[in-house]
Amino acid sequence: MDKPNKGYDYRRYRNLLAEATDESKRLAFIDLLIEEGARDQLTRERISQLGLTTRPAERSRGGA
Repeated sequence: MDKPNKGYDYRRYRNLLAEATDESKRLAFIDLLIEEGARDQLTRERISQLGLTTRPAERSRGGA
């Protein structure tokens, strides 16, 4: 059974990479990875700014 992968869809990326049979498709795949990585980083920053970096159970126990 697969482990949770924190939002990355490795199966999807593996399929996209397999379909990248020429340079333009490979470059499009790289652009997609960069775009999605940047979006994920922006989401992490927004969550941090809102103070939502702990899990709800940790907040109820007084965790930071």
